[in-house]
Amino acid sequence: MVETHEYYMARISNADRWVPACGGAETPFQTRTGRRLMYCWNPSIGAHAYLDLDTDRILSSFEAHEALGLL
Repeated sequence: MVETHEYYMARISNADRWVPACGGAETPFQTRTGRRLMYCWNPSIGAHAYLDLDTDRILSSFEAHEALGLL
């Protein structure tokens, strides 16, 4: 897997910050409900989540399912 510099630095330092997932290659997308999201990863807690680009907020699992139109 090829990693972006931002992703690599976050990974090796075990940073507590959200970076684009997929080695840094993840790109923003618009959901069917009209929200702009990006799939991210936090190396410190080892978790993935969706970032709402309009509110600059990490979504809970419930909020992500709602934004993706899965509820």
